[in-house]
Amino acid sequence: MRHPRRRVVAWAAALALLPGPAPAIDGGAPAGRSRVSQAAVGIGTLVRGDDSVGLNRCSGVLIAPDLVLTAGHCVKDDPVASAVVFYDGARPTGRAYRVAALARYDVVADDLPSGYAGLATLALDTAILRLATPVRGRRPLRPDSSVVPRDLVVTGAGLSREGVGTLKTARLEPVARSSTGLLIAVARDAEVCTGDSGGPVVARGPRGPVVWGVASAVLTSRPPCGRIVVVAPAEPRL
Repeated sequence: MRHPRRRVVAWAAALALLPGPAPAIDGGAPAGRSRVSQAAVGIGTLVRGDDSVGLNRCSGVLIAPDLVLTAGHCVKDDPVASAVVFYDGARPTGRAYRVAALARYDVVADDLPSGYAGLATLALDTAILRLATPVRGRRPLRPDSSVVPRDLVVTGAGLSREGVGTLKTARLEPVARSSTGLLIAVARDAEVCTGDSGGPVVARGPRGPVVWGVASAVLTSRPPCGRIVVVAPAEPRL
């Protein structure tokens, strides 16, 4: 059965991801044509408030022809509709893929260093989005948090201080890790911004790039951007 209304709503969510003149990650570098940028997505989610419908912007990554990995808080509170768009280098292609179903997974974070005790109150989690139709012509990236988290790069298409941005990348330097794998890292010469949540944090695997985890939170006193990034690992069961 076709659902034209759902498709219209999903397309409306995707339209909000089209970029303005400002970058997403502040600093960093525009994404070139690579395996990572080919798999990275922007996510638009419509959420129902008390008297209105709002929009959440996030990032994510294709891990199977019909599956996208992102941060759980990007699709919380039973969203009205979600859609994803892919990129050609740093620019969106314009085609929207409707999200048909989702599942969220909690990440335990009760043993972080005392200096980061406040993180226990944050929703540090991951989510899987199942697309209504499989994506063709895009090579998914494999999740693998078992590799050593070094040479990390985060990719996102979020919201900078100036507006909606293009797909950008920034290098991350790990500074702390919990026994469950939750990672705290510092962005080098860049800041990660609102909407970069869920963006893939990629490590170098023995056979090429792998998704070590996703950007789950930014710790900052000057929102919407900050240099300290909390990374939720891609769990083995994914």
